Order: sequence, then structure tokens, then C-alpha cells
Amino acid sequence: MKKIFLVLFILIYTVSFGQSAKEMLKEIQGKWSLDDNNNVTVVRIIEVPNMSKNEIYQRALNYFTYNYVNGSSAIQTQDKEAGVIVGKSLYNNVHKGINIFTMNVNATYILRIDAKEGKARAMVTLLQYEKKIVSRNTAPSYTTTNIAQEYPINPNGANKTIMAKAFYKTFKKANVTLENLEKTIKEGSTSKDIENSDW
Repeated sequence: MKKIFLVLFILIYTVSFGQSAKEMLKEIQGKWSLDDNNNVTVVRIIEVPNMSKNEIYQRALNYFTYNYVNGSSAIQTQDKEAGVIVGKSLYNNVHKGINIFTMNVNATYILRIDAKEGKARAMVTLLQYEKKIVSRNTAPSYTTTNIAQEYPINPNGANKTIMAKAFYKTFKKANVTLENLEKTIKEGSTSKDIENSDW
């Protein structure tokens, strides 16, 4: 009898969470694309009509200075003349999924900014998941996989509910990154009052 209840609980848990994962994926459908390397990319154009290319570049660089503060973050490319900055970082603790095991998921991403007169293009490219898998009586195992190899990009990927939620949450973090970058470019890194004050 206990086994029947356990099986029913697992089935109900899986179905109910599977539906919410499907709703999550539906919410973000069409808001990302795959680049030529099969990596998930989210793009935002930031319009700042009265700002020079150099000022946009400097404010974008300030974004990295204020936000890339741990060992997993680094600027990869910094080309003022071209107006390009590329950084690589990690979204920690994107999702914790529980099945017959526990999976903790982090996501590696690249942030690229291209500055022009009056506007910038910002791209977040989602590269890899770093997964820590813990089963009841075994030591944790660690794996790294390309995000495109996992569900939902790969419809045949394993652990569909866990990976769908990990993808949704990673996408949401990418959008927060783009929102914060846009705010930094438009308003500065601290505040207009502080940055424009006489000193």
C-alpha cells in the first residue's frame, strides 16, 4: 500500500510540475533565438539618442566593473575603438530540481555590448549548464553540458521538467542582466546626482 501511495505521489508531483514547466516555456516562446553555434541568445537594442559612442562604451564598461566582482566573471574583450566589450560569467543557483535525485544548476553565459552613436546592442548568450547531482547514498557528481543539448532546445533531452525550469529561470536572469545594463547605460552606475555633482 505504501508503494502505491509513493508511486501516486510521484506521478501527481511530476504531472503538476510538468504542466507549470510547460506554461513557463510558453511564456518565453519566441523571445530568444539560436545563434550560428547553436547557443541560445537574447538580444536587446538600447536607444540613447543624445549619447556618444564613447560615453555608451564607458558606461557599459562601468556595468562590468560594478557587476563582475567574483572569480567566475571576467572581461574577455575590451575594444574601445570598435565599441565592443565581451564578458563571461555565471548565473549561480539557477534552479534546484528534485526527482529521485537533487540537481543544482548553474549557467555560464557571455554578455556582449556593441556601442554606436546613440545606441547599443546587448546580447546575452547562454552557453553551458554546470550541474551538481546528489543521490541519496552516493557522493555528488558534477557535469557540464551545452544548454542546446538539454531540453527544451533538444526535445529529446532528459529530465524535462527540471531542465525546462532551469531554462526558464536562466532566460529570466538573462533579461535581468539586460535590464540592469540598460539602466546603467541610461542612468550611470550610481546615480545622476552623485555622478553629476561638483567635487
